[in-house]
Amino acid sequence: MNVQFADNMHLRLIDVLCDILPRARRARMAVAFVKYSGLQLLDPFLDTCLTQGGNVEFIVGLDFHTTDAESLQAMMKRASAFASQFKFYCYSAPTDRATAYHPKLYLFDEDESIKSIIGSSNLTRGGLIKNIEVNAVLEFAPQAQEVETLNDIYARIKYQPTRFCPNDDYIQAYADVAERISKSVYPKGDASTRRALAALREKERTLPTPFISPASLQGWQKLVFDKLPDEEFNTSALYQYVGTFRATYPDNQHIKAKIRQVLQQLRDLGLITHRGAGQWIKTDLNGVVVTE
Repeated sequence: MNVQFADNMHLRLIDVLCDILPRARRARMAVAFVKYSGLQLLDPFLDTCLTQGGNVEFIVGLDFHTTDAESLQAMMKRASAFASQFKFYCYSAPTDRATAYHPKLYLFDEDESIKSIIGSSNLTRGGLIKNIEVNAVLEFAPQAQEVETLNDIYARIKYQPTRFCPNDDYIQAYADVAERISKSVYPKGDASTRRALAALREKERTLPTPFISPASLQGWQKLVFDKLPDEEFNTSALYQYVGTFRATYPDNQHIKAKIRQVLQQLRDLGLITHRGAGQWIKTDLNGVVVTE
């Protein structure tokens, strides 16, 4: 594993991203906030990645303040231009009862390595160029255990129930609520603003959500899922494949424990259901609209 640090003093995060993005086969970015001023800085490098056949995905948080409608509109435009390659999802803005969405996780698949950036920078001009930040820039071999862990973290972020795919109407409504809040003397706006916010929440419930399909699994999750029987099964039924799994991951000395861990991950992704006492069954996905 190689490590360097981007703090925007000795090494700017924008320079790291501009070096990595054009070479990435796949880029995934889960950030709390994005501003158009920051997204603009990445435009030429995103386009290079996409025109060379790469895939790009964003998961962004909404707060009616930092994340602006202009950035969402720009991503919608790029999604229209690169329909099969560019995806973006939103995390519903937090309420008093919700856990805040606050990651800064960047993942890049290259031909011979996986790179990740984990730190403090959002996709804003300040976060990329001038704020004092701390971001660890990590490089792994594709089969490294850390890659499995990062992929699992990203998947758990992506497939939370509060994720959704916005449309033009939603983005316009978001812009309207953000403007109302910015002009109000109250932190959450006046009564009419709160009604507009409630209507926005209702709109979110009607929008499609990302739902994982077995075809999109990778690494350990794919390896284990491909061995699952169609009928109900016990965890121990998978132990017959310990030798097969070890051939793929020879450095893992705890294959049975890993199998149990992966089953829990597949459960959290909604692909299998726990029936109790080590019993599992695949989730019936018939009729589910899959948005990967």
